[in-house]
Amino acid sequence: MLELNKNPDYTWLDTGKIDSEYYDLNADLRDVEVWNKSALDQMIEMVIVTEPHERLFNLSFGSPLYQVLFDNFNQLDSIINVVFDTIEYWVPVTIDRANADVEADEDNHALLFKIPYVSNNGMVSGIFARKIRK
Repeated sequence: MLELNKNPDYTWLDTGKIDSEYYDLNADLRDVEVWNKSALDQMIEMVIVTEPHERLFNLSFGSPLYQVLFDNFNQLDSIINVVFDTIEYWVPVTIDRANADVEADEDNHALLFKIPYVSNNGMVSGIFARKIRK
């Protein structure tokens, strides 16, 4: 058995330094958040498409929006602020609600999103633009 400070994934647990053949990725990642627009967009999408109680060990994760895709498009306006609150709770972003737009495509059971956001640290901004269908 390997000692605790020498493990097969090239990480030295006592220093946090990664020693591997991928020298350009070597870094001290303690106390650093690694985010980019793609990662934030993926997190927002995961919150939107996950129904509450879907994740067994995290029952509160998810949004009620996914249920709207089946036949409750008339409830969209009443729950969109709850969805934005849920996104801001789980994803480290602040949504520009004044410029956010969510449109229903009832014929295709789809929702079209354009949600501008800024990361909580202010370093990443973007627009979550997706068409999500059932």
